[in-house]
Amino acid sequence: MELSIDLLRTFVTVARVNSYTKASCLLNMTQSAVSMQMKRLEEQTGNLFIKQGKSFSISPTGERLLEHAVRILKAHDDALSVIANPDIYDHIRIGSPELYASSFLPNALRRFYSRYPNSRIDFSTYMKETMLRKIDSGDLDIAICADMPEPFEKIYTEKVVWVASRCMCATKMNPLPLAVYPEGCHIRKWSINALEEAGIPYRIAFVATSVFALLSAVRAGIAVSPVGVSRVLGDEGVYTRLTNMPPLPDNTLSIVTSQNLRSQSAQTLITFIREEFMHRAKML
Repeated sequence: MELSIDLLRTFVTVARVNSYTKASCLLNMTQSAVSMQMKRLEEQTGNLFIKQGKSFSISPTGERLLEHAVRILKAHDDALSVIANPDIYDHIRIGSPELYASSFLPNALRRFYSRYPNSRIDFSTYMKETMLRKIDSGDLDIAICADMPEPFEKIYTEKVVWVASRCMCATKMNPLPLAVYPEGCHIRKWSINALEEAGIPYRIAFVATSVFALLSAVRAGIAVSPVGVSRVLGDEGVYTRLTNMPPLPDNTLSIVTSQNLRSQSAQTLITFIREEFMHRAKML
């Protein structure tokens, strides 16, 4: 037995408006045609409606079928839309540092989904080296990477600052305790090089892949940490910027894309991301 899409569509419409007459108007069919289609469907499934005088209600069998019919029709219509508009239903895979994923990208994603509401985005937060490997292997379409060489377009630049808790207890320790990202992070490398050149003794006290975890160590007073200035703007009551520490290079971000990236929707997403980062840079 196979259930006709046309019969299911008529059934769902009748069930929703609870009227053959109204359903016939919505479907641009005659009332007799609606009745005939429901009769054919009930021959396959059993009684779908319970008559109550001149009105009717949906039967338990109808309730069960309705739940599946709605899903079947949605999948059917989505499939037709994908075929008719393949560029609008892209599956885009993007990677980004965690800090910017949580604070900078929501507006770009909101704008993207308002234009391409049926697209799918797989979002991951990786270290830079992992993102570049996945771009090369074709496992990522778009990556937001820091400290990239020319000719990659720079979309964002911000200062990297040393921060401590308001109590400043970590700054009084010798050697200086650091909260840093894992080995391979460019900001970790910058901070260690700067401390060694300045002759400041240090030790790695806390390592985390998340900027929020690093800042929890700072708030606890157990370490100081180098972070992008955007993360601590407005939190002056929580963190203290250390101005007596050796300066660090500015952090820059670039967009890196797969060589096979061709879709218009992906290019639109890149444009929205670029515009959001540039807007944020003007606010610093």
